[in-house]
Amino acid sequence: MITTTNDAKKDTNPYNPGVDFLRIFAMFMIVVTHVLGKGGIRSSVAGDPDPHFLITWAIQVAAYGAVNCYALISGYVSVNSNYRYSKCLTLWLQVFFYTFGFTVFFSLLQKPVTYHDWVEAIFPVITGEYWYITAYFGVLVFMPFLNLGLSKLKTKDLKQLVIFAIIFFSVLPALFNTKVDEFSFAKGFSMNWLIVLYIIGAYLRRLDLKRVFKKRTLLLLALSSMTVTFFAKFLIGDIWYWYTSPSLLAAALSVFIFFATLDIKSDSRLMAVIKFLAPATLGVYLFHLNPLMVRFVIRDGFVSFVDAPIWLFPFLILGTALLIYFLSTVVELLRMRLFKTLKIGQLAQKLDNILPFGIYTKS
Repeated sequence: MITTTNDAKKDTNPYNPGVDFLRIFAMFMIVVTHVLGKGGIRSSVAGDPDPHFLITWAIQVAAYGAVNCYALISGYVSVNSNYRYSKCLTLWLQVFFYTFGFTVFFSLLQKPVTYHDWVEAIFPVITGEYWYITAYFGVLVFMPFLNLGLSKLKTKDLKQLVIFAIIFFSVLPALFNTKVDEFSFAKGFSMNWLIVLYIIGAYLRRLDLKRVFKKRTLLLLALSSMTVTFFAKFLIGDIWYWYTSPSLLAAALSVFIFFATLDIKSDSRLMAVIKFLAPATLGVYLFHLNPLMVRFVIRDGFVSFVDAPIWLFPFLILGTALLIYFLSTVVELLRMRLFKTLKIGQLAQKLDNILPFGIYTKS
């Protein structure tokens, strides 16, 4: 248990269903971006800004901040949690299930699977099979230090730290339209940027979001930020489209707070759907974005959508993403049942008995 100091408040309601609802929504948006990108649609509409081009990039910009939302969730839900090595092991086993499983599957289909593919499947985190997982493992390594340090900061000081980080790592590089290699943010595809978002999410946990923010204002800010991202990307530079972009970050923060402030009744059907789907969201990512799945199935698989009538075009994109999300969820739920039957979680927890993590106390 992490002992908080100063004015860090103890959570009275640790579970926020709105945040889990966002987990589902954000993962669907991530699938949408991959339908557009990996599916070849974005590259197919490159050129003159015709209606297909405008719709493609409007959807892309609207959905692109979902990764930032997902990282904000990590800080929001994990800042007050106990640190366990079993969490790292369980995550690794989940990733390994998909990387090794897909390699076996496509080998049986006699697809051109190489020796390098097998190495990456067996060591998925180190070889960067999924950039987010590799970056997040880096966050997991430093999570005890982050949580301890954050717990000892006054809310006022944490607020100042968050503002400074946003200005220094997001706003100034975008205003100067320059990539600062020394920050090692890699356009946001990095452990460092996930740590920044983790800290911001931890700060949001301190706030009474429902009292401070109004939903109408949040929606207006989100739409305005997305509009800025769209025009700034094409008129100023691609840095406004990176994950570190201040407008993309502002949109993600607005969407995050909007979902976090939703009133969802515990006995509602929506709550039942959230509790059913939210645990499977990471599996959706691991299934549909597996490198072999992308190479043999998804890569340039949706280029033909560009030839569809303009009224049908966005429905094909969103419908395909929904189908992929549904299929990925089914596979992940089966994986979860298999792991439960094999008692993988209980076996992983034995690691905590072998390597117990100490209790933080006030210094």
